Amino acid sequence: MPTLASLSLTLNRWIRHLRIQRAITWSLRGLAIGLGVALLAGMAGLPRLALLRSEFLTLTVLSAVTVSLGGALIAYLWPVQPLRAARHFDRVFQLGERISTALELGGQTGNLARRQLEDALHASQSIKPGQYLPLRAPRTDILYVTVTIILLSMLWFRGEQWFKAAAQARAVQAAVEQQTAAIEELIREIEANQALSDAQQEQLTAPLKSAVNKLQENPSLEGSVSVLTSTSQQLESLSNQQVAQMSQALQQAGNELAGQPGSPMGSAGQNLSQGNNQAAASDMANLNVNDMTDAEKQQLAEQLNTLGDAVSTTNPQMANELEKAQQALQNGDDAAAQRALNNAAQMMAQAGQQITFSQTASQASQQMQQGASQVLAAGGGQTQAQNGAPGEQPGTAQNGQPAGNGASGSGSGSGSGSSTTGNEVGNAPIDQNNGPSDGGEASYEQIYAPSLMGGEDGSTVDLPSSGEEGEVIGQGPTDPSEPGQSLVPYNEVYAQYDQFNREAIESGNIPLSFIDIIRNYFDSLEP
Repeated sequence: MPTLASLSLTLNRWIRHLRIQRAITWSLRGLAIGLGVALLAGMAGLPRLALLRSEFLTLTVLSAVTVSLGGALIAYLWPVQPLRAARHFDRVFQLGERISTALELGGQTGNLARRQLEDALHASQSIKPGQYLPLRAPRTDILYVTVTIILLSMLWFRGEQWFKAAAQARAVQAAVEQQTAAIEELIREIEANQALSDAQQEQLTAPLKSAVNKLQENPSLEGSVSVLTSTSQQLESLSNQQVAQMSQALQQAGNELAGQPGSPMGSAGQNLSQGNNQAAASDMANLNVNDMTDAEKQQLAEQLNTLGDAVSTTNPQMANELEKAQQALQNGDDAAAQRALNNAAQMMAQAGQQITFSQTASQASQQMQQGASQVLAAGGGQTQAQNGAPGEQPGTAQNGQPAGNGASGSGSGSGSGSSTTGNEVGNAPIDQNNGPSDGGEASYEQIYAPSLMGGEDGSTVDLPSSGEEGEVIGQGPTDPSEPGQSLVPYNEVYAQYDQFNREAIESGNIPLSFIDIIRNYFDSLEP
């Protein structure tokens, strides 16, 4: 006996088939949507150098798989009402509303309902869902997927330059972040250095803090290299060559004094040889002349003489105090010797601060220069010496001779060279189709013909004179053979143009390959 449950089983089987068909359709549509999203993301991100090749591939695969599987899963699990499904199957399977009518009459027990159910079951037995609902995707969806894949392939193969540039930009970004962290660590070390005064710490950290801010604002290759290079120059200007010479002299004197263990200046010499000038100054300040024997005083005088000779050229004030202490010891004036010794100790402590300041500035400058080189290398840049082979530098011919005529200019250095030898007259073949020449004669063509205002009969117009003599601003030589004289001091002109040069370099608008050339040029002009 036919029952409504039998019809429901058949209807559920058809619904499962419908779910599978919808899942296949929407999986392909989801694939097209996912690939389209990846295509749009690539078109937007690649020109901005925001995607690497691996990232673009990962984005494409994840987008396609996620949207495709998501679309298939949603389509399969989307709720389906049995009555609406029955009406859909009646229309697709051409059952004349048999299934939907049987479901609507399913709660009735009359003869009409029973016969309707029997008719619906009989008609459903001959239905094969695969004939009416084939498990294949529509051609339009396949076309969309194909077109999207073709566009993605074109973007993939034609975006090689973008991928390389993005990789370089990412490497530069990592290098800039590394340099920023290194500068911040350097700032903390300087602020924790007790050998530097507060003013010296501020003077050293100010350009470093400015560099950190500029690197965060403009982390590009040109901007970061320019910032690091200019910061290196600022820090280098804080170092002092004379202070470096004084440090070397103190270390050499310390090596000599350290070779006399047990002597009054033995401990101070040991600290000086190790570069610990502050500790050496403390050792000198702790010396008590009154507690020394005559032999120790004599030895101390000799050691002070050695130390004074070492710093006589780099720190005359300290050398003078050391000489006073030496003479006082030789004259037996212990009080004067103690005062001079204390003054020399204070000067040595100050010298130690200067040495620490200069060395820190020099080391920080070198670190900035190395950082600029690392950022430049991360961006694929090379120094001028690495770019060209010997004998192939700009302005040099293959044989190593200068190309073109040399010239000399302001600053140091001049050049001379010979022009390239051309073909001799008569070596080139003469064209057989040349016609007769004009013999070198041609009519004169008037390029400019002055005319009077108002036409040919116009009058000459002169500007009226005030009748007063004006102030003479400058006067050049009247004889071309006589040398001229500059009317503006050279130092003022150089300072102005050097400032313009520094601002241009720091702005990052100058190509990296020209920065060293411009800097060397202005260095050669420095008065």
